[in-house]
Amino acid sequence: MKEVKRGNEKYYSKLMELYNPMLKRLANFYLNSSYNKYADIDDSIQEVWIKVFKYIEILDDLTKFPSWLSKIMKNYCINLQKRNTDFIKKHIVINLENRHDLIEKIEDENINNINISDRTAMMSVLNELPEVYSEILKMHYFSGFRIKDIAFTQGISESLVKWRLVKAREMLKKKTKNKIKNDGR
Repeated sequence: MKEVKRGNEKYYSKLMELYNPMLKRLANFYLNSSYNKYADIDDSIQEVWIKVFKYIEILDDLTKFPSWLSKIMKNYCINLQKRNTDFIKKHIVINLENRHDLIEKIEDENINNINISDRTAMMSVLNELPEVYSEILKMHYFSGFRIKDIAFTQGISESLVKWRLVKAREMLKKKTKNKIKNDGR
């Protein structure tokens, strides 16, 4: 790390090799509903490394590098996801009419086994939930994070993660029911 901070470029690839799996997993999570997911993941990783190498000298405590790197990835992906979501809202209409099967999948906690069209419909509702709840649902069901992993990355207890998952599923179910009812006028 010290050599990278000094600008020694031969250590850049070692650092990238060490942290790319983490970045890929984070990008996969944050860009889960991305319109062009895999290309966006690769682009995000590249953009994050550009920022890291440009601003590494401002990092005073090298022990905080992993969390600093994670925050850069999170912020980049959230901004990219917002741009993608705005595009989808403007150009893609999602009709939930007669989609009562989505409610059953939420009730059965079978969210992670849904197909791509169901996932798109579900994301349209998920993106309307408060971020603290939508993020936990996306992490657990769409990205396969275990409860203890979510607790660690969010800096909260496992019991709070479980509670938020229950609350988030309830909110998702209610919001989906309302959308189905409104779309099926």
